[in-house]
Amino acid sequence: MAIEPRVIKFYETTLRDGEQTPGVNYFPEEKLAIAQALANMGFDTLDCGFPVSSPGEFEAVRLIASKVENADVCAIARAQISDIETAWDAVKIAARPAIQPFIGVSPLHREIKMGKTRAEVLEMARVAVAHARQYTENVDFALEDTTRTEYDFILEVCEAIIKEGVRFVTLCDTVGIALPWEFGKLVADVKREFPQCRISAHCHDDLGLAVANALEGLRNGAERVDTSFNGLGERAGNAATEEVIMAVRTRSAALGLDVHVDTTKITSTSRLIAHYSGMEPQWTKSIVGKNAFAHGGGIHQDGVLKDARTYEIMTPESIGLSAADRRIFVGKLSGRAALAAQMHDLGYDLEREQLDQAFQMAKLLLGKKKTLEELDMRYIAEVAQGRTNYIA
Repeated sequence: MAIEPRVIKFYETTLRDGEQTPGVNYFPEEKLAIAQALANMGFDTLDCGFPVSSPGEFEAVRLIASKVENADVCAIARAQISDIETAWDAVKIAARPAIQPFIGVSPLHREIKMGKTRAEVLEMARVAVAHARQYTENVDFALEDTTRTEYDFILEVCEAIIKEGVRFVTLCDTVGIALPWEFGKLVADVKREFPQCRISAHCHDDLGLAVANALEGLRNGAERVDTSFNGLGERAGNAATEEVIMAVRTRSAALGLDVHVDTTKITSTSRLIAHYSGMEPQWTKSIVGKNAFAHGGGIHQDGVLKDARTYEIMTPESIGLSAADRRIFVGKLSGRAALAAQMHDLGYDLEREQLDQAFQMAKLLLGKKKTLEELDMRYIAEVAQGRTNYIA
């Protein structure tokens, strides 16, 4: 009997960690539009912001709390009573309010950033959860810089906050230093020590491993993953929401996992966030990059034109595009099949000899310019069909 895949939860942090991307600054109405798009995709929890950081941030979180009903509206707070009370004031009007206090637990964070002892940090974490639990049962707690923290201290903090009734314990690869097997083992070890512990995996991309680490965390027992659309976030960003979604959906059987979000809204949400953030994904970005369904090599193009499955493991339609969004790019590495397809799209069905002539002309032109524009293509077709003369 086949085992049903485990459905993972999301702590979507585009609105908070994503806004920490240098150069990104959402206005309240923009944050609301993004929050509504994320909630409508089906994400469980929206990390909406850090209310104590500024009056504008408080108002933005409060606005989201007043409008979004189909997701947990979460505010973060330092492990301080005043921060927690401000966070609660911002989200308490929400249909589903949540709070996530956090504290740095590594020696670097304890000693250098905060000047605190292990005992002091442990007590601050415990008190933070206990205090937040007076307001709501939806209290998560993040162990900042978990992956550079002594293992025994990780367990101490987890034990203390679990006793206080924490909902999710977030294990953080804050500086993106972990390797996938290391992060997976960390999650597995904590889960083994505390089987009742619900773990969220928070991974950064400094070494390009955020998604791999997140998947290993999920595979080893984490129930939830922290992600940000388009990979936005501090420095090199967070685990990209769209990459985790489609990795799980595409390799569901191998991972034993699944997602309950509307993947057909990935493209529209990505573009909305790119617009408001001013940060366009790089062309070769997985899933949402402009070239994700573009083909430039002749062998690839020939295969895709015969059956897209030869070189595509997902469909444009699965992320909210259409087959028409698949691009066959005519460049110096392209073959005749790509040129013929492009000509057909422009209304030219060339005979074999005409196509051979057009192909040679295209290669010559591509020795003089980077790309062929529509006017170039039409000129080449007209010459090949004898309707005009070729000028070298």
